[in-house]
Amino acid sequence: MSMNAESRMWNMMRDFTGRRSRAALGAVCALAVVAGGAVAGPAAAEPEEPATGTVHAPNWRLPVNVRSGPSLKSSKVGRVRHGATVTIVCTVRGDRVKGGWAATDVWDKLDTGGFISDAFVDTGTDEPAAPDCSGDDPEQPKPTEPAEPTDPPKPTEPPKPTEPAEPEKPDAGEGATAWEKEVFDLTNAERKKKGCQPLRMDARLTKAARLHNQEMRERRYFNHISPVASHRYPEHRAKAQGYQAEVSEIIALGASNPREAMQGWMWSSGHREELLKCSWKSVGVAALKGSPGRGNRLEDTGPWWTQMFGTR
Repeated sequence: MSMNAESRMWNMMRDFTGRRSRAALGAVCALAVVAGGAVAGPAAAEPEEPATGTVHAPNWRLPVNVRSGPSLKSSKVGRVRHGATVTIVCTVRGDRVKGGWAATDVWDKLDTGGFISDAFVDTGTDEPAAPDCSGDDPEQPKPTEPAEPTDPPKPTEPPKPTEPAEPEKPDAGEGATAWEKEVFDLTNAERKKKGCQPLRMDARLTKAARLHNQEMRERRYFNHISPVASHRYPEHRAKAQGYQAEVSEIIALGASNPREAMQGWMWSSGHREELLKCSWKSVGVAALKGSPGRGNRLEDTGPWWTQMFGTR
């Protein structure tokens, strides 16, 4: 990473602050070094009045869904953009959602009647900012009167046996293998649009990328530069696995799935240029989830994403 890239990275960090942490920077990839998790304080008294909050959308550009109930399975009834101010009538417990600073099961009922997860709304507090909705769930089914008995149906022919569905792909390391394959396919799809030849997966580069992810997770850091002198830079890590050629590395932290990681790289001009360079012929891909039991910082929850490109 060049000096200009490092300078841009620190300028970005100085310009960005968050209520509970700076975790929202994680999904923007390697140019951002993320820090800080919230420290829980004493429980606050339940508020009595409605509140307002500012929407913090994932990756900043994608709007957040507003749903008919406090559940990810509830139907979508609208969307709100990043930075929008919303009025919160009351709060209710629902599905657990991972947001920019932490995971939470608090949902905010808006004055429009829809629900949005508190994981995406900055209200200036880690506690619910509005009164409790008293368990109000607009999608709670109403009891229905029992149907009148009907004549038993006539017997029908038994259904023909169906072929068993194909088993899911093996989940190696908390889904890392499936994630790595999807990142690999998405990368080659973007390169095809530019007219570059598809990359081939190189086992040596993949091992180097996986080891770097593991080290970043265990040592709680996010950087191309390792604190261990024997493999401080990407070229050292590639040579340690027997890959003797020019390499380049892009990394990301906090993207919840392969498409989010790819979006972050493609939105960054430096990462996009590296990913679409036609001189690369091989790639190693690694994806690794974190250990949320250790804390709520992105350096604990992850996930970590690494691609290492090579000219051979």
